[in-house]
Amino acid sequence: MTSDDEQGESGLTTPNGCRWCGLGEREHYRRWKPPVGWHHWTPPTDDQRKERMQARRRHVEGPHDVDDRYLLCG
Repeated sequence: MTSDDEQGESGLTTPNGCRWCGLGEREHYRRWKPPVGWHHWTPPTDDQRKERMQARRRHVEGPHDVDDRYLLCG
């Protein structure tokens, strides 16, 4: 749905990003994205929001590359 420059540091689209390209409303202005072409920010559908939130949750809950030697126990 989006290219790397349209996603945050985590590589995930913000849940409230544009329906067509995934960019947030404040940084959007006008963008080109096939098949819609030039467009203004358009609210995502409820299903898009849900899918994006679930993807973010999977990303947070998924396995992480953590070096156990540096974990603090207390």
